[in-house]
Amino acid sequence: MRQGKGSGTYGILDMSRFYHALSTPAVVLLTFLFLIPLSIILSKAFVGIDRGFSLERLALLVTDAYTWRILRFTLVQALVSTVVSVALGLPGAYVLATYRFPGKRIIKAICTIPFVLPSILVVLGFVIFYGNNGIVNNLLRMISGSEEPPLRILYTFGAVILAHAFYNFPIALGLISSFWEQLPSRYGQAAMTMGAKRFTVFRTVTLPRLVPAILSASTLIFLFCFSSFAIILVLGGGPRFTTLEVEIYRRARMTMDVEGAAALSLLSIAVTLLLVALHLWAQRAMAHQEEMESPGQRRLERRPESRMARIVLPLYALTTALFVLGPLFGIIYRSVQVPVSRSGDSEFSLRWYRQLFGLEEVAGSAFSVAGSAIILSLIIAAVTACLSLLFATMLAARLRTRSGSKELTMELFAMLPMAVSSVVVGLGYYLVSNIFPGSRSLRTALVVLAHVVIASPFVLRSILPEFRKIPFSYTQASLTLGATVSQTFRKVELPLLRSAMATGAAFSFAISMGEINATLVLSDSNLVTIPIVMYRLIGSYNFAGACALGTVLIAVCAVVFAITESIHRSRYV
Repeated sequence: MRQGKGSGTYGILDMSRFYHALSTPAVVLLTFLFLIPLSIILSKAFVGIDRGFSLERLALLVTDAYTWRILRFTLVQALVSTVVSVALGLPGAYVLATYRFPGKRIIKAICTIPFVLPSILVVLGFVIFYGNNGIVNNLLRMISGSEEPPLRILYTFGAVILAHAFYNFPIALGLISSFWEQLPSRYGQAAMTMGAKRFTVFRTVTLPRLVPAILSASTLIFLFCFSSFAIILVLGGGPRFTTLEVEIYRRARMTMDVEGAAALSLLSIAVTLLLVALHLWAQRAMAHQEEMESPGQRRLERRPESRMARIVLPLYALTTALFVLGPLFGIIYRSVQVPVSRSGDSEFSLRWYRQLFGLEEVAGSAFSVAGSAIILSLIIAAVTACLSLLFATMLAARLRTRSGSKELTMELFAMLPMAVSSVVVGLGYYLVSNIFPGSRSLRTALVVLAHVVIASPFVLRSILPEFRKIPFSYTQASLTLGATVSQTFRKVELPLLRSAMATGAAFSFAISMGEINATLVLSDSNLVTIPIVMYRLIGSYNFAGACALGTVLIAVCAVVFAITESIHRSRYV
């Protein structure tokens, strides 16, 4: 039989050449977009007072008591936030891994919220839900009859921890429960057969095997809390709760101490690289343990047996949904309320939406630029999603096989932007804009490029695992039948990746729509996006107006993910 052009060894070599050629533009562009701004930042850290090369700024950084206080607080708040998040997520992970009950799908859906929910919405939701005049305090006042707010947590350390827990405990819940479900049940069953009680089995058998998953979730949450910006900036309430990221922004944009901000960026990068290394080590430990235990019997979900369990489990699902979704529904509710008296009474109204879309005049408000901010945010997000999807797909084709140290190095390099905070990325592009001062269009282009750098690793993590799941026999069969490598890629592999690509594009779009860290560093009075306008409205205490704009942001993200879900369903029709 006559073999096709792409069959056999020739086909494999040709395929390798095609993937390398396909990925080269993405590698070059992402290297340029990420390393050039980062190099500019790091170089500023070595500029002395006389503008020559010097280590004096780094020496001052190491000996400055204020720097150590900021670093200590940053580490402490991240550690406490991580402990609280894991403590809240661990019981839920047990429930999801063990039981089958109403509301389970809702909890699993909630686990994806931290990856798509803009941090500015978290801030706004907490102000509306837990503020002095928020929904919770109003309910408590009605119950107690008190005129003063019973719950005062805003602008405190507790508010920062609670916001971080709200934002990150679904990560612990999702990662740990997914790993827990894969653990074989034979060890626990053997221990119970020998007389061990259920808690003893958990403490001595299950918990030690969960350590890699707990460590993986903890390092990821610690990384997010360490790099937190908008939550600290707004809910921290002042210099007392300043973190490294907030101080970098303050020095770069407020005091114009770019060199000092660069030196702090170097310190931040050093810490986050260590955290990423720990996270990758924990992930490898998880993969190794799963591989060692794969032949075993998997855990079987069971229905709640006791009456107490049948009550507690749905109640847990309801409480979790309320804790996560309550602030979001509070934003939507507040956006259609307008005060009618000084006592705090309100009624339904669309006033804020009329002002938002220019149907009602309002003087001296950030609303005057809200319409253009919505349009600009949609354009930036759409371009970011297209570019991130293109780059990530090209890289995933190259990284499809796991063999080879070069591919492993490239995969780590592609994920490197996750180890650098978006504030530092924004600072890098801000320095680039100072080198090449130009029009508003140039500043907008730099915002897009910064968003592409931030979003691309998340898109790659959506596509690469699915690419690796495609049986290599599909590709070989296509090549054997005479198709070229490019035809196989376009007509066989890309259609199988449609669902993963849609998910990656949706994540990229949502990340760009809600990105405030890098955008706030880069933006000026002529360049505003939805999160920037929301930040200004919150700063001017126009919370109702911010809620209206936040509701628009929620609606846009919901529509994008609804479209993505329809693509998922159509794959199986």
